[in-house]
Amino acid sequence: MRPGALVLGILIAASAPVSAPVIARADEAPAWARGVTDAQKAAAQKLLDAGNTLFVEHDYVAALERYRQAIAAWDHPAIRFNIVRCLVQLDRPLEADDQLALALAYGAAPLEEAVYNEALAYQKLLGNQIAHIAVSCTQAGVLVTLDGQKATACPGAVDTRVTPGSHQLVGTRDGYAPRTAAIVVVGGKHESVTMTLTPLATAAVVHVHRWDRWKPWAVLASGAGVAALGGLVDFQASRDMRRYDDALVTACAGAGCNAGHPIPTDVAEQKTSAQRESAVGVGLVGVGVTAAVVGGVLLYVNRDRTIVAAEHFEIVPARGGAAVSLSGRF
Repeated sequence: MRPGALVLGILIAASAPVSAPVIARADEAPAWARGVTDAQKAAAQKLLDAGNTLFVEHDYVAALERYRQAIAAWDHPAIRFNIVRCLVQLDRPLEADDQLALALAYGAAPLEEAVYNEALAYQKLLGNQIAHIAVSCTQAGVLVTLDGQKATACPGAVDTRVTPGSHQLVGTRDGYAPRTAAIVVVGGKHESVTMTLTPLATAAVVHVHRWDRWKPWAVLASGAGVAALGGLVDFQASRDMRRYDDALVTACAGAGCNAGHPIPTDVAEQKTSAQRESAVGVGLVGVGVTAAVVGGVLLYVNRDRTIVAAEHFEIVPARGGAAVSLSGRF
């Protein structure tokens, strides 16, 4: 057995967490055990055992926490590999890849042969679950973000690991039109993007509106039409009321109209009809004026705005290489 190695547990074959550390003599202590006290090793062992129990119970989040605590006591590559196992189970390939690099930092020496071979298999597995996006730019002052996080300041270049799927690069700088790249990457593959921005002086300019131009005008015209109709109805109601007054004078001439000589039914109906028309007319005027005011507000909000076109392009995987499509978005 290698000095300072951890023995593979027997709870479950191949995928079981690593168990007890073997303590070498001080003069034989390898790099990963050098300077570690017996107390630290004992603390790491206790936490390691607790993590192993949780791992077998498929409580990977709790097991991961115990392994991290064990690492704080003794940063042993085999404990690091247990962390890798947890992160793989939790579908966190980027973190698992980081931890695997630390677990393999000393090669096979700290690990049993079966564990080392498993680590190499994980290395290949994670390699197929991680993609790379290489970003470069030459224009000074440009800031490039990847999925909302700073990727690089220009001039510069960076190669970033990402999970497979869709990602977004955005380049910005004062005085330049922003540029967006939508990138679809496949696990185990690399995509490269050169971010170059266009000065505002030469960028495409468009005139835009919040809504189609005709919509606010339609609301305004409809309101005006309803108000006009209400005015006509109210005007007709006024004429009908005058006719009622004339009819009332005629019907009540002489003896007048009273309990013994009531207003004729047809004359009384003229008054009721005129009042009804007046109420409808006033209501229509109110609705029409309100709609016209709303239309005027919409016209103001929908006023012409001048916007610089932001360039948008997409990179999607295609057989034999990447396919790129370009378009302007605002």
